[in-house]
Amino acid sequence: MLFPFEKQTDKIMVNKEQVLESTKISKERNLPKGDVLHAIIARDNDLVLITRDNHFKKLKDISLHYKPEEII
Repeated sequence: MLFPFEKQTDKIMVNKEQVLESTKISKERNLPKGDVLHAIIARDNDLVLITRDNHFKKLKDISLHYKPEEII
């Protein structure tokens, strides 16, 4: 499914510090670790998250997020 976009995408690696930070924030805010990790990855790579997941409202201090219709 992603093959047609392969040349337009970059691979982003997660580092140990990001995982540790996401674990800490996840416990503090009672949020899924994966959601927190995505917010941290977006922040560290100057990216914006496109999501409908309401957990990201509690992570707006870490990274910006928008619903798909807000981008179009």
